[in-house]
Amino acid sequence: MSVLLLEERGGVACPPRDERRDDGRRRKRSRGAPLVGSARRPSTSGGDNDAVSADEGGEASEHEVGELSRTFPTNSAFVAALREEQRRVLSKLCWDETPLVVEGVPYKFYSRDLLIIALDLLRNARYVQVWGEELGAGPDGTRLRSEMMDCDLFLSEEVVVRRRHGSHSFVLAVQLFIDEAVVSWSGAHYMYHIRARVLNVRDRSVQWATVGYVPHVCKPVARTEAARRRLSDSRNGVLQRCLAILLRRFVGASQDGVAVQLPGQRALTAVPRLVGLFTDQLAERSLVCLMGNACEFFCSHCMVRRDVAGGPSGVGAAARDVTAVLDAQLHGAIACDADPRPSLRDQLRATHSALAFVPAVGAVWGLATDNKRLYHIISFDLLHVWKPGVVRTVAQRFPSFLSIACAGQDARLGPVPASLEALNLRAWDMGHLCVPSPTPPGYVLALSSLSLVGL
Repeated sequence: MSVLLLEERGGVACPPRDERRDDGRRRKRSRGAPLVGSARRPSTSGGDNDAVSADEGGEASEHEVGELSRTFPTNSAFVAALREEQRRVLSKLCWDETPLVVEGVPYKFYSRDLLIIALDLLRNARYVQVWGEELGAGPDGTRLRSEMMDCDLFLSEEVVVRRRHGSHSFVLAVQLFIDEAVVSWSGAHYMYHIRARVLNVRDRSVQWATVGYVPHVCKPVARTEAARRRLSDSRNGVLQRCLAILLRRFVGASQDGVAVQLPGQRALTAVPRLVGLFTDQLAERSLVCLMGNACEFFCSHCMVRRDVAGGPSGVGAAARDVTAVLDAQLHGAIACDADPRPSLRDQLRATHSALAFVPAVGAVWGLATDNKRLYHIISFDLLHVWKPGVVRTVAQRFPSFLSIACAGQDARLGPVPASLEALNLRAWDMGHLCVPSPTPPGYVLALSSLSLVGL
């Protein structure tokens, strides 16, 4: 505000009116000393004819007051107007502020309704694709895939949606990206931002819209088992409540559908579906309310045990039963609300390596019903592949290994950046999250054993 007033006065600094009034009231002068800026000036002739009215100077200063000073007479008025404009803009963008209280600690969740944002992105897009298309088979007989719109997950959901809602319905496919980020220059404030993308939007630029900011739960001061358990419950409770608020309309629309009128087409029924969750491994386990790596079943997709993971015995482990896990989590959450003793969660941990929370995303139709894709939507995040030092270190050594293996010739893909990009592009073939884990994946050891047996 001071800088704006200084610019308006043409660079002439002037103390605020309140400060001049305070200075005149507080300062004391001696009996014979003249008052600075007063109505009288010391006269060389000793007379009083040199009196100058202070009002003339005051009137002149009033004429110099600019439009900004008349609109905001005080700094408080400027700050209040700025906050009001901020609230107006946030309201126009459909941002909401929801207070939460978890474990006695208040939090604030800033969010936009996911369904409204998805429909806005769909209506404002230049190019829209409503139905997927199977690409057919390649020269070697395998089915071709190029993106999410022709993958098995999307096409299977499309079959269910059109069977339930008719031939004029389509899957409104939404992907979510959740990651923790620093929101202050000092690094003192962290927040999980949630971003959404609509796959039906086929514009050249990929549009990710921010739909929420999950508050960060700080670590406790005490280093006791009770404090760590309270921290875990707080983080899972805050995350699941925020997701429930974000999906409050999305869940109902995923079952009933929403009427959409696209330009140049007849009225269609958009049926929202979650087809991708892009997170790191910790957030992945928290989203579906499973325990971290220090558990018996540390894989989100299957029930492979820790003692056989990474070997031939771990290959072909049974997939997680979505219905059984959700029922156990629901019973565990109800039991913990009635009796918070940790011993009541032991059965849930030993059987499913799950937490006593119900994942909010499980309420979306299609994740716990029909095809039950709750654990299949966990997607591969390229951003978190570049970040871990293990993956990057291995990739940087890869070109040198190829140079030696190729008798001193360059690697097929050239320098390090090209090899790094090629390794990360394997994400599109793998289709699931791949981050450093305490144990190697089972297929690595299995394929090695089979290769040795074949030799």
